[in-house]
Amino acid sequence: MLILFFIYIIKVMPNNANYKIENQRIAKIISRSGAYSRRDAEKLIIDRRIKINGELVMSPITFVTSRDTISIDDKVLSYELTTKIWILNKPKGYITTTKDPQKRETVFSLLPRKVNHLISIGRLDINTEGLLLFTNNGDLSRFMEHPRSKLIRRYKIKTRGKLEQKLIDKMCGEIIIEHIKYNIISASILSYSEANTWLQIEISEGKNREIRKICQYFNLQINRLIRTKFGPFELGNIQKGHFVEIDYKIVNQRLKKIGFNIR
Repeated sequence: MLILFFIYIIKVMPNNANYKIENQRIAKIISRSGAYSRRDAEKLIIDRRIKINGELVMSPITFVTSRDTISIDDKVLSYELTTKIWILNKPKGYITTTKDPQKRETVFSLLPRKVNHLISIGRLDINTEGLLLFTNNGDLSRFMEHPRSKLIRRYKIKTRGKLEQKLIDKMCGEIIIEHIKYNIISASILSYSEANTWLQIEISEGKNREIRKICQYFNLQINRLIRTKFGPFELGNIQKGHFVEIDYKIVNQRLKKIGFNIR
């Protein structure tokens, strides 16, 4: 009888765009905040740790709107139902984390104080520059980071010395480094001099320090490493250290192209 009641609730819910934005399952909203997966959120509900407007949530099939207050262990959860994306042109010398035990500068110190509770989509190491995406949607972050999504990451690399084209040709395709498989989608020379060569490399998985390990494998010394593209988003002419919000219509269009429906 209880199952039939839940089925009835789902069927009679209105099916329009405004509803989808304003009424969503609580587990999905908690997941989108970036703090927990949907499975974790459902377990929190079963463990009676979630409240809506001060009342315990008894079922994962509970809908919330932007007007509701959600708390986990009596701590209010900040969430936004409209998916947003920002681009930071990350300078060298910042790490991608909220807190660092070594007290190094983090990328979050570059963000405006009025913008909070954001999640970075992937990471860039301390010496890597360029495009770093942020969102308020944990589901989107996990989708774009997952290797299954096969999203292209494009990098510009300044290496020491003048490189030969035959070496670049060897870099393309699958490479096994320390029992781990890496796959370079494309590699090309952008410019060169006797002292340095600028390369462009595209990968689709984003393993930890992938570009640096590939370059080390081919005995290339990196002077600069800059990410210029991640999925459908490009760095463009955003100045170093600047943080820019992408227009909602552009976000919607580009995420649809990669198979992520923000509604």
